[in-house]
Amino acid sequence: MKEWTIKVFKDKDANKDVFEEWMAEQDIEAQEKIRARLDMMSITKTWDRPYFGNLGDHIHEVIVECKNKQYRPLGCFGVGHVFILLIGATKTGGLRRGSTKWDPPDAIATARSRKELVKTDGRYIGDYRPRERRTKTTSKK
Repeated sequence: MKEWTIKVFKDKDANKDVFEEWMAEQDIEAQEKIRARLDMMSITKTWDRPYFGNLGDHIHEVIVECKNKQYRPLGCFGVGHVFILLIGATKTGGLRRGSTKWDPPDAIATARSRKELVKTDGRYIGDYRPRERRTKTTSKK
């Protein structure tokens, strides 16, 4: 049974799901790991390390690693048991204060501004509808 509903930030003018656009740019294996983590989180009551972290200012990161790359979808909590994915990002470094590098570099600032938009205008919130999962195909000779 689902404990949480996952939502996404959408560009209300273009009616685009910005999270799925970011996902489409990622490696297929990473996409599957991110989707699996979100599926797991939707049925888990309490979220915490090592799968979920608080970045402050009510911005949180979903923690996924794949092929030595750190994927960090950023989001915020909505009303009730709702989590809204605000932006997809990757992260490098992080062991020393100030050594963390985000891609895109303004990921946290973008998440903060989008969090304010979703708080005041529900048209920025869309349903999380993962695109049909792609499978790797092999060619037959």
